[in-house]
Amino acid sequence: MTKPVILLGSGGHASVLADILLQNNHTILAVISHKKSDRSVFNEIQHFDSDKDVLQFPSDKVKLVNGLGSLPNQSLRHEIFDYFTQSNYQFETVISPNAMLSPYSTIGAGSQIFMGAIIQTGAVIGESTIINSGAIVEHDCHIGMHCHIAPGATICGDVRIGENTHVATGANVIQGVSIGKHCIVAAGATITKDMPDNSIAYGYRSQIEKRS
Repeated sequence: MTKPVILLGSGGHASVLADILLQNNHTILAVISHKKSDRSVFNEIQHFDSDKDVLQFPSDKVKLVNGLGSLPNQSLRHEIFDYFTQSNYQFETVISPNAMLSPYSTIGAGSQIFMGAIIQTGAVIGESTIINSGAIVEHDCHIGMHCHIAPGATICGDVRIGENTHVATGANVIQGVSIGKHCIVAAGATITKDMPDNSIAYGYRSQIEKRS
């Protein structure tokens, strides 16, 4: 039996997750957000304004959904994940009914797969990673924990991406490339060569620099 969920956050990213959860007939017991949202998708859901309010829901009776969006140079989403997992909560995996996933792909716990995303055979998606709207992850790719593959990005076959890496909107990563941990691939960039840990790449010719 699917456990009811608590949604953390009420911004744009959280609203898309709420929509997917409701489409999948999930019960959303509460939204936790410092400011109550006026987005209509939250109208019928109970609101609490402190992260500590989560603790009134037993960790064995609910799952959490991390509704914080993922942006470069921001660690709050990761910190929230760590804080609640250390308190024995589990994060629900959220998959849009309009995403296309191979039955031979592997999706880590707490990951979020949005509308129009495609994940092909042999691909492995790490825990708490976002595959955003219309992103494509081709065969045999391995994407680490806490990554964000932004809308419209294309990850070609057999690519390796380390944890906490952000691949921005419309970027393209060519087959066989390895991208390290804590990297940023800028919007529209085309990556044709490996990137070391803590680096940033931008432009069609994938100029790579060390992050400051």
